Amino acid sequence: MTANTAPVCVLTGDIVRSGALSAETLDRVMAGIEAFSSVVAAWPGSPDVREERFRGDGWQLYLGAPRWTLRAALGLRAAIRSRHPSVETRLAAAFGPARLGARLAASSGAAFEASGRALEGLGTHRLWRFGGGLGSVALDDLADGLFAVCDRCSQGWTGRQAEVFGRLAVPDAPAMIDVAAALEVAPQTVHAHFERADGHALLDAVARFEAAVDSVVPGPSVE
Repeated sequence: MTANTAPVCVLTGDIVRSGALSAETLDRVMAGIEAFSSVVAAWPGSPDVREERFRGDGWQLYLGAPRWTLRAALGLRAAIRSRHPSVETRLAAAFGPARLGARLAASSGAAFEASGRALEGLGTHRLWRFGGGLGSVALDDLADGLFAVCDRCSQGWTGRQAEVFGRLAVPDAPAMIDVAAALEVAPQTVHAHFERADGHALLDAVARFEAAVDSVVPGPSVE
């Protein structure tokens, strides 16, 4: 096993009402989550990103750089919703040390345990939760509240809003005019979708979260 002595992030989730989906649709959704993990792996300063499906409709995403956690959560929702507008996933994130096995299912440590507990503790009124690891109860509670608000703001995305937000939410994002060209629509259309997706507020929340994580979580360290 590889032991990470600095905190990492583990996101654990499952597809909501997966029993109502065909096996083919569920497989496409899970393949989309796997493809999104490759996108995150290309973000600056991502030392290690891994994704794994388990129990049919469950998944885990391991991030060696915890600062990207909230951005990845929003990006994951955008990736799913832009392709499957009626599909949703529950999600719980937690920071902590971890010991990586050959597979995520064979891994262990506080990040895996806290993420799993947080997912199990989700109620019926929200889909996302932050399970802790920022070093104090106060910071963990603030982060959990931020996750709840970002979850609520993004639950109502249409497929097009999700696609636009996903393209503009990556680090070093392209300009809106370039996104418009890629989507073959007017820049005003991209701006309208981004506004309706609460894009500015969500990215402001992401920036504040990342600044807070950078101030309290040391960089990756592997033994």
